[in-house]
Amino acid sequence: MPQFDTFSFFSQLFWVFFGFLVLYVLLCFYLLPALATILKIRRRKLTQVNADSTSTNLLTTSNNMVNYTNTFISDFNAKIGSIETTSLQNTILNSNLNSFSVTFETSRELNLTFLNQIRSTTLLA
Repeated sequence: MPQFDTFSFFSQLFWVFFGFLVLYVLLCFYLLPALATILKIRRRKLTQVNADSTSTNLLTTSNNMVNYTNTFISDFNAKIGSIETTSLQNTILNSNLNSFSVTFETSRELNLTFLNQIRSTTLLA
């Protein structure tokens, strides 16, 4: 098997260990300290922003919440009113349609009786 060839086995082990050593040194001395400082700075800024927002903007935030809530309630009531209006209009249209269908059915029955009378008179003549 080529991976156990004694001629190239030790050179492969050397380069694997060398690569891991270089990667370990780069991580320990360059990348991880940079990430740690970024995270510390971020934590400090977040605590500072949170402290500022809780102390000075609490009243503004509560006023904004009240305004948004009132706007939402008024919009919701307006939409409910439009739905009620549409429902009432649909009810009126349905009643008109029902009366029209009753009228149409009555006229159809009248026409059928009239046609039957005409047929019976023409058959007798």
